[in-house]
Amino acid sequence: MKIRKIKETAHEKEKIAQMLTNFRSYLAELKNKSDEMEIAEAVEEIDYYLDKEYPIYTALEDNEYLGYFILKFDDDAVWLEHFFVKEQHRGKGIGSALFKRAEEVLDELGYVNLYNWVHPNNERMINFLKSQGYDVLNMIEIRKSFENEELKSEFKVGDNKFRYN
Repeated sequence: MKIRKIKETAHEKEKIAQMLTNFRSYLAELKNKSDEMEIAEAVEEIDYYLDKEYPIYTALEDNEYLGYFILKFDDDAVWLEHFFVKEQHRGKGIGSALFKRAEEVLDELGYVNLYNWVHPNNERMINFLKSQGYDVLNMIEIRKSFENEELKSEFKVGDNKFRYN
C-alpha cells in the first residue's frame, strides 16, 4: 500500500468523489438521516479543496483507492476535514497509516496540533482517535433545538448533560 497526494486528474477526482459520497452517507446515518450526494457534487467539493490548496491524500493498493483524508487550514489551526477508509478495508491498518501521514504533513508544514471534528455518535472515529493518542476535548458546539426537532440522545460532559439528535 502506498499513500500519496492526489493529482488533479479527472480520474483521481472521481475516485476520491466516490469515497466522499460514502463518507457523507455515513455521516448522515449518524444523524438517522439519508443523504444521497451525486458524484458531480462530490467532484465540485474536491475542486473546492484543491482550489484552496488543501492537501488531499489517498491510500492505494494495486490501483484500488482504499481511503483518503483532506487537511483544511484555518488561521493557525489545521483540521482533519475528511477522513475515510472504505468499509471493506477497515481494521487492516490503512486508517492508522493515513492518519500517520496526515500528522507527517502537519509536521512538514510546521504545525503542532491536528484538530478533529467528530460527531458524538461516531464511536468508531472517537475510539480510533483515542488509539492515536488524541484525548483532549477542545470545544463543544452548543445550540438551541430546532422547532419540532426530536432529540434522541443525551451526552454528559463533566457535570453537564446535553441533548443530541
